[in-house]
Amino acid sequence: MALALRSMRRGVGVVVLLALVGGSVSAAGATPVRSAPVGARAAVAGPSPSASSAPVSVRDLFEVELAKQATAITTGDVRAYLRPADPALHDRMLRIYGSLRAMKAVAVTMTVSGSPQRVTEGQGAPIAGGQPFGGRRGGDNGPPDGRWRATVELSFCAAADGCVRAPTKVQSEWTVTGTVAKLVAYPDSTDRGPRPWEASDLRAAVGERVVVAGTSHTSARLPAVLETAEKAAKIADRYARWRPAPTRYMVYLADPEDWAKWYGGKQAAWVAGFAMPLAPDYTEIVLNATRVDAAESLDTLTHEFAHVTTLAGVSRNYSDTWVLVEGVAEFAAHAGEDPRKYRWLDGTRTYVRSGQWPGTAALSAPAESASVGDATGRYGVAYLAVRRIADRFGEDRMWSFFEAVVRSAESPERAAPRVLGAEWSDVAADCDASIRSLVN
Repeated sequence: MALALRSMRRGVGVVVLLALVGGSVSAAGATPVRSAPVGARAAVAGPSPSASSAPVSVRDLFEVELAKQATAITTGDVRAYLRPADPALHDRMLRIYGSLRAMKAVAVTMTVSGSPQRVTEGQGAPIAGGQPFGGRRGGDNGPPDGRWRATVELSFCAAADGCVRAPTKVQSEWTVTGTVAKLVAYPDSTDRGPRPWEASDLRAAVGERVVVAGTSHTSARLPAVLETAEKAAKIADRYARWRPAPTRYMVYLADPEDWAKWYGGKQAAWVAGFAMPLAPDYTEIVLNATRVDAAESLDTLTHEFAHVTTLAGVSRNYSDTWVLVEGVAEFAAHAGEDPRKYRWLDGTRTYVRSGQWPGTAALSAPAESASVGDATGRYGVAYLAVRRIADRFGEDRMWSFFEAVVRSAESPERAAPRVLGAEWSDVAADCDASIRSLVN
């Protein structure tokens, strides 16, 4: 979910927009909109051989080494972690190891997804490597020796076990000699990658409900951001109406270099932060350290965390319900406040008076080319519309309407009469009148 810079004069604030936590983004279609997890145990999913058992296939051979690496991360044994890796990979592997250790990674799993494939040079299709070989050479499947490609799936929890898993998948390459496997290539993940802990050397501050991580350029701010994030988490937890609140909210604080590469970069110019959905029940949040100041961080983090709790379990794309998605997040961030004192009311007033506002029912997410003022104004309108629905029909019915339209994909035209007892055209027109009255 993208965060809009909220003020041209007062530093830069942000609002989040979720395409899970992009406009709107579904976990299945990773576009940013809407956040990692002390113990010492590792597990490998599925039936894998123990480190002491004799491997019976190329896949088993790799999983023995991966299981050792997973254990090494949680126990802090860097030598064991590096042992299967070619020395040329050590710097890269140390970055991952150090970042996961900083975030207090627990319940680490590293396993092979699918069947390893023999890398052949000009010999047609690769050979599958899941078949048993027991040390033999030759046979219908060819010798096990040589170079192999395997998809490595890594997942972990930051600072607390019991999290929702959001694994990375990496197309690794290995050389096999007899029963000895050496990891020779381990690139960045490409599915919503690279993840911050893959691409950067991270430090972290770990709290009761939140983990905040960043590089050496942002590390001095981590304690303050964590303190604010803990307050935001307590507020957002109240809105975990459909799924339990996460064991930890995960926040990354990006410097300009990180901002341009984490999760593939490519954010619109008005974006100051975003929430990246990695699974229907798991979202990570990234803040642009040069855009989000201390004064606005509580509003921004509460907004983002509210996306995490209100959209948990939703895997559909809900960009067509942007007003409710963003309005609800702002509603959570400003609960109990007088809307006449809304921080971004001036920007909303400018937008409404600009002639660009199409009305509540037709309002959509800011375009990538949108100005800061346009983006800020749209977020303000979304908030005031949701606020008006809650004031007119009661907060419980507002949440039921949100559930029907955003979470259950019911059209507002159908849901409004059933849930609110009024036609959607009437509800939207009333929101428009209320917003105009407030900003005029």
